[in-house]
Amino acid sequence: MTLSKLKQTEQILLATVIVVLILGAYSLLRFIPENKTIVTLQKQAERTAIKLQTARIPDEPEQDVEELLHQLDEQEQVLALINTMADNTTQRLAPFGSQQLMVRISELARTTRMRIRSNEAYQAINRARATKFKSSLKSKSRPKARVVTTEVDAILPENYNWIDRMSAKTMFHRPIQRLVLEGDYQSLRAFIHGLEGLEWQVTVVQLNIELMPAAPMRGYAQLLRSELVLAL
Repeated sequence: MTLSKLKQTEQILLATVIVVLILGAYSLLRFIPENKTIVTLQKQAERTAIKLQTARIPDEPEQDVEELLHQLDEQEQVLALINTMADNTTQRLAPFGSQQLMVRISELARTTRMRIRSNEAYQAINRARATKFKSSLKSKSRPKARVVTTEVDAILPENYNWIDRMSAKTMFHRPIQRLVLEGDYQSLRAFIHGLEGLEWQVTVVQLNIELMPAAPMRGYAQLLRSELVLAL
């Protein structure tokens, strides 16, 4: 049966059905998704409004802002002073393996009439172990965490002696030299004070003194055997 053979009433009814089907399809494909988006946005707006109502405004600082800024300026000045002092100290440190410094120490011993019996690098027991910081980088695709290990120079506490605190793998690592000298007290005193006058920083971190077994001749000072551990 063709459309032309239908009665006018039937044609109107058929056209009405087609329009209803088209509107229903449009609502299903267009209106319903848009309506879901609107509902989602409305819920987000409601949650945001609740958060704003329960949010706590930070209290005003009791101290005056200008006073806080003044304290901050003072701390920055102190930090700058510390950095300047650290730079000045670093400039006085001899390079690692400096032969020129060793020559200066030998010349000082000869000038102060101290006889060098031994002059060698001091092998300190390395009590410092690099501190390891482990951070896990978790991945959803892997059940196991990836561990990243970083080694840094350790800072030993104050109850350690300076030989340990200047050993390898520490923050204050410096070359350490062991000297065994022979001479009287006045010569030893002049040698130790002479170390302060060198162009590079030399610090006595350990000193052991004992009497020489041979008795001095009449009118001569008692000879001493001195063991010095120097941080260069």
